[in-house]
Amino acid sequence: MNAFILIGVTVLVLFLQFLVTPGIPQHLLLRFSFDTELAEPGEKIVCNGRLTNNWFFPVIYMCLYEHMPEGAVISGKKDNKTSHRIFLFPHSSFKHKIFFTLPKRGIYRSGKYYVETGDFLGFKSRVISGQINANLVVMPKRCEDARVLKVLGGYLGDISVRRFILEDPVLTMGYLDYTGREPMKKISWKHSAKVGKLMVKNSDYTVDANAAVVLNMDTGSVREKEKSFEIVRTVCEQLEQEHIPYEFLSNGDAGSLKEGYGKMHMDQLMTNLGRSGLCGFTSFDKLVENCIRGQKKNRSYFIISPPLSVSDREALARLQRVSEYELCVLEAEVD
Repeated sequence: MNAFILIGVTVLVLFLQFLVTPGIPQHLLLRFSFDTELAEPGEKIVCNGRLTNNWFFPVIYMCLYEHMPEGAVISGKKDNKTSHRIFLFPHSSFKHKIFFTLPKRGIYRSGKYYVETGDFLGFKSRVISGQINANLVVMPKRCEDARVLKVLGGYLGDISVRRFILEDPVLTMGYLDYTGREPMKKISWKHSAKVGKLMVKNSDYTVDANAAVVLNMDTGSVREKEKSFEIVRTVCEQLEQEHIPYEFLSNGDAGSLKEGYGKMHMDQLMTNLGRSGLCGFTSFDKLVENCIRGQKKNRSYFIISPPLSVSDREALARLQRVSEYELCVLEAEVD
């Protein structure tokens, strides 16, 4: 008797499922969110997916196919596609995470999903699809060119020396642990006795050091421009470490940023570079003229460009004549 009841209930459920299958999609809600909007090349990104059945009927058969943005590689796979077979009770959700990477600089706007629903026996099925709105930006990677890093390190060292020589011992901003490299005159004996270890004064500077990072996008191959972006990132990260505010100027679609520093400033610059299509708008000569018009006291210039032409170097000579310090010129040369 119990067996007949079980069979009857099963047949009834299957019959009801056959009848309600066409109405299932309109009761499904699918949402996606990402754990970041700005990522490193090759950084693991998490997509959080949630598929909800808002109906009072269970969904016995459903397949969810997800395609991450073009170019993505899902962890454990060789492409950007993944799938799930799902059974959903009424008013329940299927939550899942997708881990993937994006290999290179650029903007990745969307992926796509497909949901196939049907009855258990496969007599009826329906496929719905939609966009996965991603809007992910991958920033340039760091420059690894030893020649560029050597020139940059030497120039930043000169800036630090200028600030150190003109340090104002009256304006104490705080105290730091003694490392053995600081001169004895900087040790605060009173504060050292208070905390039980040697401490040195962290003084302010009489020189208000600042920088302009100037990116030339008017010339160069795609590879040279990509390397220029890598150099910009490396320069700005070094300026951030030195707490030197910097302005960013370009003559292309990377745009410009007013002087500043800090995480928000750096993230905005990396977003601009990540979104860039490598398009130049005006000549390098006009970019240099903008630098001259916006000249500021104690400003150091970092010029980043594909290999410079004779006319480009003539433009730089004009900037050098009005600059207090030697220009730091970093050319993006590729093999």
